[in-house]
Amino acid sequence: MVAKLEKVTRKLKNGFEIQVIQMPNFNQIYGLVMVNFGSVNTLLEDGEQLPAGIAHFIEHKLFAKPGYDVSEKFAEYGANTNAYTSYTKTAYLFQTIENPYDNLRILLDLVSNPYFTKKNVNSERGIIDQEIQMYLDMPEWVLEQKILSQLYPNDPISADIAGTSESLKEINNENLLSTYYRYYQPKNMNLVLVGNVDIDKVEEIANEFDLEATDPMPNKIMRPFEPISDGGQNTMEISQSRSSFGIRVDLDKTSKSLVELQFEINMVMETLVGESSDYYEELTNSGIIDDSFSYNVVAESNYCFVIISGTTPKPDGFREFMSSHLTTEILKNALTATKFQQIKLDAIGSYVFAQNSPESIANQVAELYFYDTDYLKLIDIIDGITINDLNEVAELVLNPDNYTYYHLLSEKK
Repeated sequence: MVAKLEKVTRKLKNGFEIQVIQMPNFNQIYGLVMVNFGSVNTLLEDGEQLPAGIAHFIEHKLFAKPGYDVSEKFAEYGANTNAYTSYTKTAYLFQTIENPYDNLRILLDLVSNPYFTKKNVNSERGIIDQEIQMYLDMPEWVLEQKILSQLYPNDPISADIAGTSESLKEINNENLLSTYYRYYQPKNMNLVLVGNVDIDKVEEIANEFDLEATDPMPNKIMRPFEPISDGGQNTMEISQSRSSFGIRVDLDKTSKSLVELQFEINMVMETLVGESSDYYEELTNSGIIDDSFSYNVVAESNYCFVIISGTTPKPDGFREFMSSHLTTEILKNALTATKFQQIKLDAIGSYVFAQNSPESIANQVAELYFYDTDYLKLIDIIDGITINDLNEVAELVLNPDNYTYYHLLSEKK
């Protein structure tokens, strides 16, 4: 078990925040820059619509520099690198046990100096399109997109994060650059380093980079959500059918913070369909689910939903079980004082265990920055949750009006 974590924070004059989590007994150093901009942010204040996939395209092309790829530079200094785009965020990272400050300079150069040309954008378009086509053959991905389209009809969250073959044609070096300068501002980003590094040295290096501050920050415009769809199904050439059950939580009906809400909904779902629940055993014994069964709670800027999914030979049974068992009455019966203490201890244990992973720490610290939440205070949030809180949030979540489903049926050939 790691020692109690300590965090040091510095904010530069341009608004760029640095957070260092000291882990002096770890050889590994993990660095990450996260930008508060993701795939759903496609509507601008003037009504202009950005092409789907533009956030992901920027993520790819920032690695391109005149005459080289940034990945080569990281490798030269002994680091592994990666990046990812989510619905609401984009992140760039490195992992190393040597040359942390050289790799930090490479990371900051990566995010602060775009090099978008017609030639390199055109070549990347084909690479990303191949990535999109590859995912179209993956049933897990197809099912996720389908259930999101039921939960949020015609919303950007139901589109592939990478876009579509059609939207890629609308992306060019001009709109990539204008979008970059709109969102890649120091106040809309933060830097996290986890490991044995010196905060003064990190701040000195960060000040070497001319991250331009634009004032005011652009507003992120969100469309009003359409009503939840009733559900649907389709066929695919797969060995076994898959089902997904979705729950949408409209955030205008609660004053809870997104962080607290996510913990509470996770506890509710763990009580009802988690591996330690009585109903999980019932689902397994009845042949409705196998070990692919899982649930995922997402709570981030403007969106909150639950997706429960898995392979099943009984798609209709899967849907019927979820519809009939995800109720406040069943939760109240299942959520005994003993059960509540168990799931709370499990949540605290997961938080403590994650502190052995610099990667997990860095990603959570960076994400929580945008929700004004201190990673080191999460245990206090978990510990403060009561049975009454879970019953209260269940009234918001466990409502048939929030439910939908999608079946991906096996079409063996």
